[in-house]
Amino acid sequence: MTESRETDVLRIGLVQQPVPGPGSAAAEAERHIRAAADAGAEVVVLPELWNIGYRLPTPQQAASADFRAAARQLADEFLGQMTEVARELRVAVVATYLGADGDTLGNCAALVGVDGTVLLRYTKVHVARFAGERAFTSGKRLLAGYLTRPDGRAVRVGLMICYDRVFPEAGRALALAGAEVVLVPNAGPLCLNREAQVRTRAFENQYAIAVANYSTPPMAGASLVCDGIAFDEDGSARDMVTWRADAEPTVGVADIPLGRLRAYRSAQPWGLADRVPAAYRR
Repeated sequence: MTESRETDVLRIGLVQQPVPGPGSAAAEAERHIRAAADAGAEVVVLPELWNIGYRLPTPQQAASADFRAAARQLADEFLGQMTEVARELRVAVVATYLGADGDTLGNCAALVGVDGTVLLRYTKVHVARFAGERAFTSGKRLLAGYLTRPDGRAVRVGLMICYDRVFPEAGRALALAGAEVVLVPNAGPLCLNREAQVRTRAFENQYAIAVANYSTPPMAGASLVCDGIAFDEDGSARDMVTWRADAEPTVGVADIPLGRLRAYRSAQPWGLADRVPAAYRR
């Protein structure tokens, strides 16, 4: 390994905490982001719909112009506070919030850069209507973009939200968009089979994945990070999970060996190299 491969490490912070109370989401987010930044995190991921504590709106609320206006103001205030924190600490943040756009509500995440600029605004594509998300309108596409790190280097980052990670097509869309690291706010149980889904997305697309979940039952934590490197240099299978939480509240940090991951991606056929898109039609 060259020195650059060994030393180019991206440190991700994951907020695994109880659902925040009404009115306290921004202050609690700032506290946890500061803790992650103190531990060296370059980007910090909040669980899904943090600014409302995953208290899902009803279809009746979604139909109310007053409710949507209040949601829009709350989201703007929350994102404003997150951009200030990011700028002060020189740390990127995946801020999650209830979004309002015209006559619709969305389950949203924003990637805020280290200078406080909102780099990506993503609306959850795969809405979990079976889990009470009937008030949400689906987003139109999966998104990836470049995140400039505090030292000036860049990494291509994709966003998913919770149920998105279930779908191979979502994971592949981000791979085709060039994602090297995928950040996933979550609000649901991460059982053995759901962890297997996360591992599979990392393996088949050759990118790292970080999933941040609430500690509150029934979510019950189990946040995890996969570094995307499925085989070592000798060709032996290795465990891609570099960090996994239990059910207790924590603010964890995990290192992605970005230099090694890039070398692995350039040397191995897994992922995009041997695709045959013409054969995948219905």
